[in-house]
Amino acid sequence: MMRDIIYSLPEQISSTVYSMPDQSFGKKRYRNVLLCGMGGSGISGEIAAVLYPEVPVIVNKDYVVPRFVNRETLAILVSYSGNTEETLANYGQLARRGVDMVLISSDGKLYKKKSLHKIRVPRGLPPRGALGYLFAPLPILLRQARLIRGDSRGELLRLASFLTNQRDRIERTAKTVASALAEKFIVIYADSSLFAPVANRWRCQLNENSKVLVHFNVLPEMNHNEIVGLGRPEKLNADTSVVFICDPRAHPRNKIRRRLLKSLLSRGLLAIMEFTPAGRSNMQSVFWTIMLGDFISYYLAVHTGIDPMPVVRIEELKKKLASYK
Repeated sequence: MMRDIIYSLPEQISSTVYSMPDQSFGKKRYRNVLLCGMGGSGISGEIAAVLYPEVPVIVNKDYVVPRFVNRETLAILVSYSGNTEETLANYGQLARRGVDMVLISSDGKLYKKKSLHKIRVPRGLPPRGALGYLFAPLPILLRQARLIRGDSRGELLRLASFLTNQRDRIERTAKTVASALAEKFIVIYADSSLFAPVANRWRCQLNENSKVLVHFNVLPEMNHNEIVGLGRPEKLNADTSVVFICDPRAHPRNKIRRRLLKSLLSRGLLAIMEFTPAGRSNMQSVFWTIMLGDFISYYLAVHTGIDPMPVVRIEELKKKLASYK
């Protein structure tokens, strides 16, 4: 089932484009956007923030809303289930401040609350498997709120077409990569801020689908601290794989940093992999790489005999939290 969910990403995007209504934000002008969401819901905001750097998008992954948020902020609350307690806490604070809100959910308590606009997404998926449904509304909403220009619907449809044409190739690559990553501690580095949320998405998918612990970081920041500790304790090196996500449009100095870092790491006999995304636009390259990571996480689970669907510890934690009022 998880394989089919990952495969359906292009259809999720295109169906959302066709189902999204033309909504009015009136004459209101917003100075910034606050996107509230956790886990598989919140990653959509991280992606939007890097794809639209002309818009001040702040992603909130906490119970508390930042103090600067006021009536000049457009708040977008994303919770696939509609019952995420952190996002519900955010709603209460935003409502008290009179902030305009758009709610994106499949159901639950959040969807029943008052808001400027509501977007209902299909039920029945794990939140991490609904990225197309949760991300695609965001560029359209930003365009409707006059925060970005251009044809956001057309861009999303081109993305869906691109992924449809690429997904079989992506899946074949993922099968090979997954077998090489089996029983390894995986460290993921992105060489640009554009691909930071992609590296984070890889981490999350490997955590939840493959049930493995993964670390990620971004250049150039990791060159100023983590580079010193990487490779120690040495007894872990034989079981560590370092994955580089290589942005074709990365800053030239970051490209040099990545090459030098690879050279330094090779002395410690760390296994190294590199992936250069395909795509004509930032959006296409980002989602090409996301789909690759999603498939890798699925096939790594298959390779190691793990069921990718259940997330037992998350559910157990939620049940225990519910007993604390």
